Amino acid sequence: MKGFEVKACALRSGSSGNSTFIGCNQTRLLVDAGISAKSIEQSLRIIGETASDLNGILVTHEHSDHIAGVGVMMRYYQLPVYATQETWQAMRASIGNVNPDLIRIIEPNQRHFIGDLVFSGFATPHDAASPVGYRIETPGGDISVFTDIGFPEPSVLSAVSGSKLVFIEANYDHDMLMGGSYPAMLKERIAGRYGHLSNDECATAVHHLLESGTCYFALSHISQENNHPDLALLTVNSRLETVGARVGQDLLVDIARRHTVSNPFIF
Repeated sequence: MKGFEVKACALRSGSSGNSTFIGCNQTRLLVDAGISAKSIEQSLRIIGETASDLNGILVTHEHSDHIAGVGVMMRYYQLPVYATQETWQAMRASIGNVNPDLIRIIEPNQRHFIGDLVFSGFATPHDAASPVGYRIETPGGDISVFTDIGFPEPSVLSAVSGSKLVFIEANYDHDMLMGGSYPAMLKERIAGRYGHLSNDECATAVHHLLESGTCYFALSHISQENNHPDLALLTVNSRLETVGARVGQDLLVDIARRHTVSNPFIF
């Protein structure tokens, strides 16, 4: 990469598949690979990157929309994969045969190194084996990725506090979810403490993180059935305006898109 130090971009975001690219100097990684290897390759080309230059994949949890492309990427590109022990055990049957030497087991709250980048995982509340979000340290500022969280736990907000850029979930609008066609049990699961984050909860977390110094926000994992990108933006921006934040000046709020590559953050 030339002419900039850090690039971060959601290649896809949502229940159809999730993958986020982060690059700094000579190091490039993915947080999750929940889309096909072909889609990853095509998406990287759009932002001027190539899959052959990747240095690893950080896996947040074992749900298929986060790991669908992991096995192929490991086999074809010999990419190491970083995950907690419990997550690896839960996902291993889904990704096919892979080289065991490429498996990197991590412990939450410990710093790990990949080339020019340092990262740490932190526990998140979600209905998976051992879900984590990731904080990636870069010379230009830290980047945190924490989608699929049921509640903005103080421990999670503390783990990402001071990040320059956060990819944060804005999964559903409460009224759309409750008035929608989903079965009652699924509604309860989504809105529960180990499900997903609502627009209102996201807005509260964004306000908190703004006060800790975060200036770039990517609203992520937006539901196709129970939300709309414009509604998520309106909810968050309206909350910020009530506290005097100047959206577009003091901070930037953007959408991580479901079916296409999102706008890269470059700093």
